[in-house]
Order: sequence, then C-alpha cells, then structure tokens
Amino acid sequence: MRNATGDTTGRSGRSDAAWTAGAAVTVLGALSLLMVGDPRHFFYGDTQAAYYGWWYHLGAEVRAGHWPLLDPHAWRAGDLAAEGQWGLWSPLVIGIGLLTTVCSSVLGLATAVKLVLVCTGVLGVFRVVRSYGVSAPLAYAAAVAAPMGGMTQYLDLPSWAAALMIWALFPWVWWALRRTMLLSAHPVTALAIGYLLVTVGYVYGTIMLIFLLVACLVEVHLAANRVARRNVLLVGALLGLVAMTVYLPGVLTVSVTTRSNAVGGFGGKFSTEPLSLLASVLPTAATPGTSAHLLPYAYLCWFLPVLLWVDVARLRARWREVAGPAFLAGTMLLVVDGPAHLGPLRWPLRLHPFLLQTGLVLLVVVLHRYGVRRPSPRRLGLSLLWAVLAAVLASVRAPSMVTAHLVGLALVVAGVVALWALARSGRLAALGLVAGLVTVLALGVQHLTYPTLPSPQRNMPVAKADYTRQLAGTRGDVMVVGSPEPGLEDDPGWTRDFLIASAWYLNPHRVQNTYTTISFNGYHDRYCMTFQGDTCPDALTVLLAREPSTGKRRVDLLGVSTLLLVRRDFPASVLASPPSGWRVVATTPRAVTWVRSQPVPGAGHVVWGSAGTTVTGVSSDDRTVRFRVDRLPASGGRVVLSALAWPSYATDTGTLGPRVDGYLVSVDLPRSAVGKVVTVRFSPPGWPVEVACWCLALLAGAAWSVAWTGRRRRVSGAGRWSASRRRG
Repeated sequence: MRNATGDTTGRSGRSDAAWTAGAAVTVLGALSLLMVGDPRHFFYGDTQAAYYGWWYHLGAEVRAGHWPLLDPHAWRAGDLAAEGQWGLWSPLVIGIGLLTTVCSSVLGLATAVKLVLVCTGVLGVFRVVRSYGVSAPLAYAAAVAAPMGGMTQYLDLPSWAAALMIWALFPWVWWALRRTMLLSAHPVTALAIGYLLVTVGYVYGTIMLIFLLVACLVEVHLAANRVARRNVLLVGALLGLVAMTVYLPGVLTVSVTTRSNAVGGFGGKFSTEPLSLLASVLPTAATPGTSAHLLPYAYLCWFLPVLLWVDVARLRARWREVAGPAFLAGTMLLVVDGPAHLGPLRWPLRLHPFLLQTGLVLLVVVLHRYGVRRPSPRRLGLSLLWAVLAAVLASVRAPSMVTAHLVGLALVVAGVVALWALARSGRLAALGLVAGLVTVLALGVQHLTYPTLPSPQRNMPVAKADYTRQLAGTRGDVMVVGSPEPGLEDDPGWTRDFLIASAWYLNPHRVQNTYTTISFNGYHDRYCMTFQGDTCPDALTVLLAREPSTGKRRVDLLGVSTLLLVRRDFPASVLASPPSGWRVVATTPRAVTWVRSQPVPGAGHVVWGSAGTTVTGVSSDDRTVRFRVDRLPASGGRVVLSALAWPSYATDTGTLGPRVDGYLVSVDLPRSAVGKVVTVRFSPPGWPVEVACWCLALLAGAAWSVAWTGRRRRVSGAGRWSASRRRG
C-alpha cells in the first residue's frame, strides 16, 4: 500500500492541514449525529455523578483563593489528595473547573469538553502516524477510527471523562517524545504534555506513559542512539517525580480504604478474551456482561483485516523500524486480555481504547512501509475470511442478533473490497476517504444495534441554576439516608429533592454523600454508603444509636444537622417521628427532611471529651482544628473530632489516640496541656517528599530547557561564524 511516487501527502495533492482538519471535522460530524436522538449523549454515568461536580468544586475553591487537599465535610470522599482524579496538580482540570463556575449550562459545557477532548485525541493520532513518515490519507483513516472503538463510544465519551482525557493526551505525548528523542527538539513540549497526562490523576494514563517510555527505549536501543536514550530517560525521570507527587498520597492511604490489593483471575466485569478480540472487526461485536445481556465494548476497527496485506518477508527483515509501535500494541493486547484485576488496578478493558490507538498506529505504519503494492485476490480472500469468522463467532454467542451481525459483516466486506480495489490502483487519497466514510457508517451500525448506553442516566439538571433548589429549610451539614439513585434514573422529577453523588457540590449546602473511588473502610462499613453516596435504610438506625466508647449518638459525632430521608425506604411512622431535638421541616412525595432545632458546627470540630475534660474551640478549617484545653483530670483526657482519621493527622500536643468507632480522629492529652492551644493538622502522607518531587521536576525541567536553548544558540552561532569565514 505504498505510494509509488513517494509523495507522503497522497496523490490528491492535498496539504497536511486539509487532511488534519478533515479528520477532526469527520469525527465531530459523526459524533454530533449521536446528539440528535439524545442531547444528553455526552452527559451520562460518572460525568454526572463524579467529574462535573469535582470540576465545579475545584474551580470554586481555586477562584476563592484556596487549593483544597482535604474536605472534611465530604467525609469518606473528602481526601482529595489521595483520590487522585480530582486533578489538583493539573492546569487542564483546574481550567475546566474554572469554566464550570462561570458557565450556566452544565450540559453544554460537559458536551463541549468531551468534543474538544476527542478532537484533541484524533489530531494527536494523526500527528503520531505522520511522525513515522506515513502518508496523510492513511493517517486520516487511523485518526478517524481511533475514537470509534466500543469502550470509547459507550463509556469514555458518555461517562468516564478522566479516561477520555488521558486517551486524548497520550498520542500527543508519544509525538512529542519522538521529536525530543529522534530530532533533538526542545524538551519542553514533551515535558509539558507529559505533565498534563500524569496530573489528570487517572493512574492508567501514567501506566500508559510507562509503556510508552519502555517502547521508546526499545526503539532507540535498537538504533544504538545514545543521545535519544538519554533524552527518553530524562523525560521519564522528571515525569516520574510528578507521578510521585500525584499518586504517593493514595498509595500511603490505601491501608484505610476499600481498594482491593488482591491479584484477581481472568474473566468478570470489563474483561475480555482472545476470541472476543478476533470478532472485534465487526461494529456489532460485544462482550458478555455481568448479566444475560451483551455489552458493546469489544469493537475495535473494521479495517483490521487489511493487516494481511503486509509483505511479511520485508517486515521480518526490517522489523526494528517498527519495534516501538509493535511493543506498545503487543503490550496493550496482553494487558487487555489479562487478569481482571491486579491489586487496586482492575477492569483491563479500561485500556481497550489504547489497544485501538496503538494498534492503528502500528497497522498504518506497517502498511505504509511493508504493504504489498498490489494486494492479491488471495490476500483479499484471507481478509474477508477473518471478517466471516468474526461474524460466525458473534452469531454463535448471540443467536438473537444474527441479523445485526450480518449487516455488520456486509459493511466490513464492502469496505475491505473497496480498500483492496483502491490499493491495487494506487489511489491513496480515495482510499483514506473511503476508510473514513465506512468508519462513520460502522459507527451508525454500532449505535443502531446498541442504541442504549450502558452507563446510568441519573437525569441531573442541564442548567446550573437547577442545582440550588434542593434542601429547602436545611441547616448545617447534611447527610442523605436511603437510596435515591433508582428514583433519579426512573423519574427526572426526583431532582427536585435529590442530586446524585458529586452533583451535590453544585448545591450551596454541605452534603457528605458525594462520589469517591476509595472510601474509608470504617465509615463505609458503619453506614453502608456506596461510591455514589446511597446508603442502606439501616444507616438511620446506626446514626441514631449511641457509639459505645463516647455514649453519644453517631449523628452528633458526625456533626450532622440535617437528615434528608428517601421516603420509600422507610415506614411512614419512622419518617414522622424524628428523635428528640429534631423536627420535620419539609415533606414531599419523595423525601422527608429532618433538621436539628439547634444546629451543631459540623465536620472538623471537637465533638466529645472524656470525663473531666473541657476544651474550647479556637478555630477550624479544612486541614486544621485548634482548641484550648480548659480542664483535664490528673491522668489526662481524650477528645474526639468530627473528622475521618485519614493517615498523617498530627497533633502538636499529646498524641493521636485510637480511631473512635473505627473512623474518627481522637487526641490523648496529658495533664500538662491545660491552658494550651492544641493544633491538630492534616497533611497528605509523605507530603514533604511529594512537594519536593514536584519542585525538583519543575526546576530540573526548566534547567534542561534553558540548557538546550543555550546549546542550540551556540551551535547556530558557530555555524553562522563558520559560514561567514568561508564566504570571506
């Protein structure tokens, strides 16, 4: 499939800019059609439940001049540094957060962010492919196909915004690293884009960066390029320091969280196996779900069978030229088809979009360099046989979908035959355009076959103003008790009373039922609160019961002043009978609100002292509690704070005591503390090391960039001086 003229722009004579713009326009046009039937198509699942609320809260805090590391009012979701995906160190995430605070349309901004990200990824794939000298039409075909895989279409684009971010940034890091590695370009580009990738805080982006660095080292080792190897190692070392800053708090906090550390087996949710990957050339391909239905995640790309048009003898003789992409694609194949979870890392199908991304780069590079000039009918037959086997396998697994699989097969067969005819005639420009067109048609077949997105639609409001009407009459910290999620999914009217998870951040009240991927073991077990903030009905009984060691009700230890109860989860007699000191302030067909007659200060304060212990609160903020010790018995005393005992709390007087009720901070005070002001402060575990790593990475990166600039100027100056002497 090589261009006989050697013209890397294709015979059409179109410029790189036209092909680049064409890839973006093609993808934008195709994805825009998905919003015709469902304007909320890019506002599903975790975008509603997690990311948008995170962005908004981070943006609001930054606008207020505060950089948050801990939110005590969010309780088990409040360790922002350990959570990682908040993107505290990310200019990209902070920038999006700032936009959310000034944009009135939640749906509009979420959709715009997704479309910008997908275009970023498309253009990045185009640039990576071109960096290998591949013709622009083939680069166009790869770029258009890159976001059309099943996982990207059905999870990352509608729901998993952080996964879409790292997918969009990864090819740009690849491109920038190749420039730094092979062309000795200025390192600042690779460092800056790599920094953005790592600081998204989604660990799979950093895992992909590690794979990329190894692939580049393989490439330069085979080329015996010591300067390039040094550049790759320098970039890796500096971005490794940034990764320490972003992820070390989570690693040092994992002992108190719900994240698993076990090594899992094969199979299960978001996993696949070789036969599913074989069938992934069909747009109707699917993977078995956790229930009886199929999930549309398996599809990769319809034109993968053209890989059989490569001259294997030439590839075997010159395989070192493509060792980097081959290592990446091979590694991704092993990972995606690997164990269901390794320690806290789970669901290998999350990396399916990277298998497609790296596989497409490898495919078009080997086709451009080693593709036969005129593929034979035999090669065409083998390609079509692959598609037929995929259809047979898909039909055996889902006999009820035979018709859909036959439609998908017909499209793949027609597309492959068209590419074969165009390849034989050397019409690369037409080949690229046809590949893009069939990719868009495959997208249509895919979404007609699977019109329903797997991620839940919680029906969150599309306008920011509609996030402020809930919790009328509320005072102080709020806890939602019960499970509103089923109601939110069934009836948009539920949003008059409830929001989901981190969407509560857009509400002016402090609600602790926000989203978390880590949680806190003791709190989670006590209140059965799920990752999206739902609780079991028994949580109300637990809240109103007395904690044994203090004798206080747990709702008092938490500093909660409002309980928002899901009506259908409790008997009417319970809802109408709040405990002493509480009253019913609002009732609706869906919710009942209890509020204290005398609200308490909320999270982050002293809520109990042992017998003979009296303290007075001095001040409290997100990370610090200060109180004056007024009285203690001779043996000393203990106080309990309404704060989760995350690792790395410290006190300047006395010692930290055992976790009360399995999750609350306690401080043991000696008799000598009387009259003193005690400061209890939280810092992420390993905080001095993390800050030092960040500063070192920035300073070393800046020094390298300055040194590179100075060296380039000296070389350029010496060249001009030599040229002037020769002219003289």
